Formats: sequence, structure tokens, C-alpha cells
Amino acid sequence: MPSHPALPRRRRARAAAAVLVVVLPVALLAGCSDDGPQVNAHLHPPDGPWSWTDDLGQQVHLDQAPTRIAAYGDEAAALWHFGVVPTAVFDYTDPQSDPNFFGLPLKRTEVVGTTYGDIDLDRLEELKPDLIVTSSEPGDTADEMFGFATAGELAEARKIAPVIAVAQAGSARLVVETNARLAAALGVDIGAGSAVAADRKQFELASQELTQAASSGLTVMPAYADYGGLYVLDSRDDPTMSYVEDLGVEFEKEGGDDDYWEILDWEHSDRYHPDIVLMSQKGGFTGEQLRNQETFGKVAAVARQQVHPWRFPSMDYLSLTAYLKELSQWLVTDQDVG
Repeated sequence: MPSHPALPRRRRARAAAAVLVVVLPVALLAGCSDDGPQVNAHLHPPDGPWSWTDDLGQQVHLDQAPTRIAAYGDEAAALWHFGVVPTAVFDYTDPQSDPNFFGLPLKRTEVVGTTYGDIDLDRLEELKPDLIVTSSEPGDTADEMFGFATAGELAEARKIAPVIAVAQAGSARLVVETNARLAAALGVDIGAGSAVAADRKQFELASQELTQAASSGLTVMPAYADYGGLYVLDSRDDPTMSYVEDLGVEFEKEGGDDDYWEILDWEHSDRYHPDIVLMSQKGGFTGEQLRNQETFGKVAAVARQQVHPWRFPSMDYLSLTAYLKELSQWLVTDQDVG
């Protein structure tokens, strides 16, 4: 049973509270038209055989580099931001409402799944992808990967095209670097002078800015809330928050016995006293509902409305840069109330 009632798997959560608009580099649009799924003609992979070893140790060997990529949720958005337009997308929700796709021209792809584990495999096969990219979580295997509800669904997808996974574990920096290497293998220029290099530079600057902002000493607490209680994140279990902690941001909670979440009933929801609450609102409480909770509403950060969106940016330089900048602003402008 997942420990987050709104999600298919315990370790996944998505913030739909606020819009995260990312401006696409002009290079991404090259070779694209408005005629539906794309073949990424603008990419320039090396000629000859193509191979890739994914984070689960799977080895894929093809006669030539794949150009028609199908991908799940975050991986689709991340690769798109790097410049790989997916031929097909399947997601846990309608990508139109997934913040990671805001600003991306969805008419250039085809959505073959808007509910976790419900992929239109027939339509996916008709689109003839060369490669399918998904995520993996700690504990996943080549026969059971995140993005597929059952081993059977994964096996059916694998009959269409090879399926590879990018591990969503450890620091976000490592996940982004894996996506960058995959994008490069698919033909994206990530070298000096490229759009990706420019995005990487902005990411590094935003990282430095966050380290400076963290000197305020304000503590943060990412959480999810609903009628069942308060779910408090163990920061080391989420790539973005793990990276944020590496940059010097202090977290109110230092981990616990549970994976990903510590679950508190509302009567004991004042266990922690952060200066800033980062709240996922995917199917969860609004700020007003939080303030109306008899116990948690009295926590100073909540009472003083220092509650901000906890976003789950896709693992690419553009998306992470946008969120690091937001977090830096809150660390500078909010007050020490813990």
C-alpha cells in the first residue's frame, strides 16, 4: 500500500499547485512542425551502431541511433527540455495539467496514457518508437520499472521497443547529468557553445545563489497533507531536495524510520517547527485548509503564511534552475519563525 494516498507508488509525488513555465531554447524547435509526432530530424547522433547501458544495468544495442523516442512523464519532459522531442508520452496524469510540461508544445507529440498504468499499447505500437525511456526507483528491476503498473504491461511495451530507465535517486545533479548524457547519445549538442551548455551555466549560477541564500539559516520542511494527516519528507529520498541539502539548505527533519515519508496524524502534526513549509498540493490540502487545522495551523510558518509550493521539477537544467531560484527567494524574504 503506498504511503501517499494520491500516488501509485510510495516514492513518487507531483506538485500541481502552481505553474512552472520554462522557455524553450530556439534550438529545440528546429526541424519541428505542427503536424503531430516528430522524428527528431534536427538531432545529429553519430553514424553506425548505437548502444546504451541504463541505470539498471540493461544494455541496449541498435543498428543506428533511435530517433523516435517514447517516454514516461518526467523523463519525457526532461529529454524535451534538452532538445529531444518525444514521439509519444505516457504520464500519471494528463500532461496538459502536469507542471513539468507547461510551456512545452504538446501538439508536437502524442499522448498515449494519462493514468498511471493505463498505456494505449496499440497506439504506442502504431507510432513505432525506437526506444522507450522511463524512470526507476530504488528497488526496481529490469522486469519491474516505475511508469508501468505491472510486469506484464512492461513486458508488452518491451515487445514494441527496448525500454531503458533513468534512476530517480541520489542527488538531482547526478540524475540531470545522466539525462544530459542520454540526450547527447541521441544527438543533442551539449558541448561548449551549445544551448545545453548555456542552460548548465545558469544552473550552476542558480546553485551558487541558493547556497548564498541558505546562509539565512531558515529551515524548510517539504510535506504533503490531506485528511489522513501530514506526510513529512525525508529530504535524502528526493533527488531535488537531496541536492538542495547538498547546497546548504537546512531541513527541519533529518530523516526517520520510514522511507520517503514520516506520517503524522493531525493531532501530532506540530512535531516540527520549520521556518518554511514546502507543500505539495497534488490532491492535497490548500493553504486555507492547512491554516484551519487546529494543531498544524498554529505552527508559526503556517500561521504566518510561509507556505510555498513544493515543485517536482523534471531532471533537466532549465527546470531545476527555475525552482532553485524560487527557493532562494523564499529563503531570503521569509522570516525566522521556527
